[in-house]
Amino acid sequence: MPRHPSLPSWGNAEAGTPHANIVLLTGVDRLAIDAVAFSLADSRPSVRVATYDVTPDPDSPTGLSLARTIYEPGDDSNLLGGDATIFPMDDCCLTCACKHDLVRVMNAAPEWSGTMLVVLPVGIEGTAVAQYLADSSMLGDLPCAVDTIHVATAVGMDGFESKLFDDDRLVIAGTTDDDTVLDARSTGVVQARLIREAAHVLMLPTLAADGAVLSSGRDREEAERLSAIVAALADPAATIHADAHCTDLHALIGDVCTPPRVRV
Repeated sequence: MPRHPSLPSWGNAEAGTPHANIVLLTGVDRLAIDAVAFSLADSRPSVRVATYDVTPDPDSPTGLSLARTIYEPGDDSNLLGGDATIFPMDDCCLTCACKHDLVRVMNAAPEWSGTMLVVLPVGIEGTAVAQYLADSSMLGDLPCAVDTIHVATAVGMDGFESKLFDDDRLVIAGTTDDDTVLDARSTGVVQARLIREAAHVLMLPTLAADGAVLSSGRDREEAERLSAIVAALADPAATIHADAHCTDLHALIGDVCTPPRVRV
């Protein structure tokens, strides 16, 4: 049967096309995000990790730059170091800057298949990034066919309730008054939105001074109360992981399918 000249094959079903599964990790606290990212990457040595951070940049037209760090599979220094590439944030927003750069990075890689963990900047929602990656895969704009895309969020239970009811603007970068970058939205609103959109909520339990999970009767009651708040905020179809350190990437990815299945 002749093929219409304006409808070339996307090539996603071609024999030999590499396949990838992507997890987008979000959160409102950099330490919690990093802890969950390290744990997930450590659970699957073959994972490729791309981490994005916001940094103030007075020389950029928007006043911001993005720092992108790529950790290759099998690298002994995985998540312990790496050279960051800093570039001006010249898109309309941070979400667009991340999703467009991610496609560029994937196309520049000599080989991109398997499992990929993308750590988004503090406060950035994953839904728009997931949809853009799914569309890019369907249109053949990526070097691989993306089988699944899952949005996950890291929630540190230590201070969770105070963040949830925090009306101050979310700090997305900086540590002092001179270099702080603030989101227009409040911390509580962002945390609630990230939990609501996620297919997987990865909780970091409150720890004692010796690093053990608090386990007294009162502590358990408090943990159950906070978990109930998380469950109320989350999508009913979402999976809530009570201890992120007991969760690996396989549990997030699950079964694969084609075309891309966006779980948000």
